[in-house]
Amino acid sequence: MMSSAIPVALFDRLLNEYVSPRESVRRELVRLFNIRAPQEDERVPALLIWGVPEWHNLNVVDERVCNNFCRQLRNVILRVEPRIVALAVSVKKVSQQSLALHIDAQLWNDTVPLLLNIDWCNGHWQLAEQGESNG
Repeated sequence: MMSSAIPVALFDRLLNEYVSPRESVRRELVRLFNIRAPQEDERVPALLIWGVPEWHNLNVVDERVCNNFCRQLRNVILRVEPRIVALAVSVKKVSQQSLALHIDAQLWNDTVPLLLNIDWCNGHWQLAEQGESNG
């Protein structure tokens, strides 16, 4: 098995517990998803924008709208998480009240992809409870 040279996020390094680089990326993605990005009309430098776009006002029955939302999420994730070198975001399940996404991320200097399912549940995003094959 290859020794991972992926850096761990500063926040995770400040904790008293050991956090693997994969877990660090996983935590950062959950943090990112649970912060709303500023509205487009707010004048905030791109470097300071943190968070994902809101999905509740989208026409989720339109597949093109869902695909565009996934592209927006992908762009946000790649902008704020430099440890990810390849990324796919797709909709698993959608309704007016819920959204389930699948994230397939290839981490820098890691041969095993990070596979995550993240769901909108009770007003926030959380990792789906399931057996994940995250290496």
